[in-house]
This record gives sequence, C-alpha cells and structure tokens, in this order.
Amino acid sequence: MKSSGENENHSNFTKKITNIKRFVTSKASKLKTVNMRFTKDKLRELKKIKLNKSIFNARTGIIAIVAVLFMTFSLVQYKKGIDHEIATRAFNVKLGTTEIGLVRDMQEAIKIYDSIHKSLEKEQGLEVVINEKLSFEDVHAEDEELTDKSIIEKEIKSNLTFNVVAYAININGKDFAYLGTEKQAKEIIEKIEEPFKQIAEQDGTKIEEIKIVENVEIIRREVSPSKIDDADKVLGVLQKGTDEERTHVVEKGENYWTIAQKYKISVDDLEKANPGKNPKLIHPGDEISLVVPKPYLTVATYEKQTYVEEIKFETEYEYSDKMYKDQKSVKKKGVTGKSEVVAKVEKHNGIVVAKEILKETILSQPIAQVIVQGTKEPPPKKGTGSFMMPTRGTLTSRFGKRWGKMHTGIDLAARVGTSIVAADGGTVVFAGSNGSYGLMVDIDHGGGFVTRYAHCSKLLVKKGDKVYKGQTIAAVGNTGRSTGPHLHFEVIKNGAAQNPYNYIGKEY
Repeated sequence: MKSSGENENHSNFTKKITNIKRFVTSKASKLKTVNMRFTKDKLRELKKIKLNKSIFNARTGIIAIVAVLFMTFSLVQYKKGIDHEIATRAFNVKLGTTEIGLVRDMQEAIKIYDSIHKSLEKEQGLEVVINEKLSFEDVHAEDEELTDKSIIEKEIKSNLTFNVVAYAININGKDFAYLGTEKQAKEIIEKIEEPFKQIAEQDGTKIEEIKIVENVEIIRREVSPSKIDDADKVLGVLQKGTDEERTHVVEKGENYWTIAQKYKISVDDLEKANPGKNPKLIHPGDEISLVVPKPYLTVATYEKQTYVEEIKFETEYEYSDKMYKDQKSVKKKGVTGKSEVVAKVEKHNGIVVAKEILKETILSQPIAQVIVQGTKEPPPKKGTGSFMMPTRGTLTSRFGKRWGKMHTGIDLAARVGTSIVAADGGTVVFAGSNGSYGLMVDIDHGGGFVTRYAHCSKLLVKKGDKVYKGQTIAAVGNTGRSTGPHLHFEVIKNGAAQNPYNYIGKEY
C-alpha cells in the first residue's frame, strides 16, 4: 500500500503531465490558425517546466519522456506540411473558358495579359477591348509543373479575340458607318452641312437655322477592326447617296439646261434618262424623266432672304384691218416692275420646299405692253406665181461665180432678228440645222420651184406647215458658215439654183 507521501508525489506528476498537454495543444492550435513557425525558442519553453525526478518511478518517467518526444515530433511534422503547402501554392490560369497554364504568382499572368493588350492598341491605333478575361483557380503544383512565361504569352495571344472601340454614325436607328474616333464622326456631319451654309451666305442670305432632318446619333460601339470605315469615303457616300427616279413637268420658259441646273444633274444625264426625245423640242406640260441623286441625309436650311423680284407687265391688244390675222406687231414695249421681297425660305439639300413672304415693297410699277393684232384674212397658203423680196437688207453678194466657186443665191445683210418672210405661198419641206447653211427653211411652191432661207437665228415654222406669201417664217442670223448676220436666199427650179433677181417681182 502506498504511503501518503507517494500519493502526493503521484498527484503532482499528473498535474505536470496535464500542463504539458495543455501547452502543446495551445501551441499547435496557434500554428494551425496563423501558420506560426515552430522554432527552437518554443522548445525552450517546454524545457522550463521542471520535473521533479524524485517523484518518478521508472515506469512513469519513461511514459512522460515518450509523450513529450511524440508531441514534439508531431509538431515538427505538421510544421513541415504547412511549409510544403505554402511552398507549392499555385494558380491555374484561364482565358475565358480556355486553360492557359500554371503560375506561382497570378501577377505574372496579369502583366503578360496587360502587355499584349497594350501591343494590340499600338498595332491598331485604336482602343482595344479583349473579349476574354483572365480568371484564376487555387491549386498546388511543384516547380517542374509550372508553365513557362513564354508559353503563357503564346497561349493568351492564340486564344484571345478582340474588338476595337468605334463611333457609329447612326441614321434613324441604323448604323451607317463606323469611324475610329468620335471627332471623325462629328467632322463628317459638319462637312455635310457646310456646303449649304456657304451657298446661302454667298447669296447674302441670313441663315436662321440649319439642321439634318433625319435622326442622327454618334454612338460608341465595340466592333471588329475590319468594320472601321475610311472617313473620306463615308463622306462621299453620304453626299452622293443613291439614285432616285422622278418626273418633272416642263413649265413655260424651261429647257434641258435650266431643268438640269434645278436638279443639280448634267444635261447628258438628262438626255440619257429621256431616250427618243428631242431636247430642243420640249413644250410646257411635257413630262421629263429624271434620275437624280438622293442623299442619305437631308440638310434643311431655314433662311431669311431679301431679294428684288420682277413684276410681270400686262399685255394690251389693239386691232388693225391692215394686217393679216396671223400677224401682230409690238406698238409699245412692256416694262417689268420691281419689288423688294423679304421671305422665309425652307430648303432641303439646296432645293426650295417652302416659302413664306414676310414683306413686299414695290420699287417700280410695271408698264403694260401694247400689241397690234391683224384682222384681215390672209391670202391662200399656196403659190401665187410670183416671188417677193424675203427681207429688207443690203445686197452684199450676188448670184454667180465668187472666189472661184459658184454662189448659188444672193446675200442680204441685216440686223440679227430682222423678220424673214416667205417669198411666196407653199409648204415647208425642211426646217432645221443644215451644216454650213446653219438654221434653214425650204419652201415648196409647186411647179418645181423651191426657195431657201439660210443662216437664220430663229425658225418660226416647222416641216409640213402651210404658209402664205409674206408670212414671217424666220429671223435673220449668223448661224452656220457665215461672216456676219445676213440672209442667204436661193430660188431653185427642178433642183438647179437660179438667179433670184430673175424671179423677184415677176411671174414664174
């Protein structure tokens, strides 16, 4: 049976073992939570615990020593495991969903990614947006398992896709073109408006407002580099637009040239759009086909114009029984009046679409024109058997040999516009241009006789017309091969030129 002293010693031993366990457990817990290193200093703390050897018997002493050694070994092994776990920590790098490789430090991959991004922006000259992002997954890997930086770079380059930042010119909700910078897109819109502004300013017009009718926005987009457009080409396409077919109804005083000017097209294009029509023979009410450019954008200008406008004069008629019914003469020339007009004008791409007169001031009143109209019945529109002189003028060249060649008629010099009358009644068999003769009229009088009137400035008859003796058929001019304004007059009998003086005032 143990003595009381032995029991007390055993109790003290048990307490010290318990203290050792508590100390070891406390230190192990701290190592696990904060990854503390188990150093020699910690081991020294264990040694400070004094064990009274006298209380140990052989068996209990051995057990205590083994327990301490086991705990110490366990802590050392745990510390090695923690160190290995920290040393082998790595990251599996992904670009989007594609695995790129293993790295110890994620910053290495981020730096490579950023460097590639900067190189792309330098190469494209634009802001680049890489579609795939980097992501990282915690893993463990030995050094030999890590991926070389050059391979990481190669894999990122070969697996990424990218767009560039562009600025879309959006018309009525639809992207028309993509520009590299917002500045380029804005400059194109400004250049579309500028010509119409300059034209208006040249006319002395005050522009109150200028705008594009369509809804135009400049929107930031991310697009493929291949979609970026050249700024000059975009401007050209916007200005030219597409072709549109239209119809124009001819008004009084219009011709192909004035119509072409109105619609800003060439006379050649106008003629091509109207095959089979004679451009010299158009009349009010005729329909002319047009193929005109239709720009993609409509520039509307709202202008305040001040201009002088003519006031048309009225025409008054007097009647005379000394003139034929189809004859008339100007007794008193009319004079147009003038007025100063202030108007508000709306134009679309330079063409007036609306006008509002704000103020009109009469500067001068028009003076009426007086026309004398004949009432006498004209003679029959057929040959009478004698010729009259076709115009009043000076004889400058006779019939016969001239400069070694035959002159087939007579030349009568007169001012441009002087009336030319039919030498006798008959049927017009030619009216038009005829080479060196210029504008010319031929009249068949029957009996094999034809008279010719050449170098005219204006023709008043057409082929097939019936004319009477003394009817005005043309006006003196200088067309064709001519050295000055005059009428070249011929009398032709059965196809051979005759001396006109042998027939004028005589029966034929």
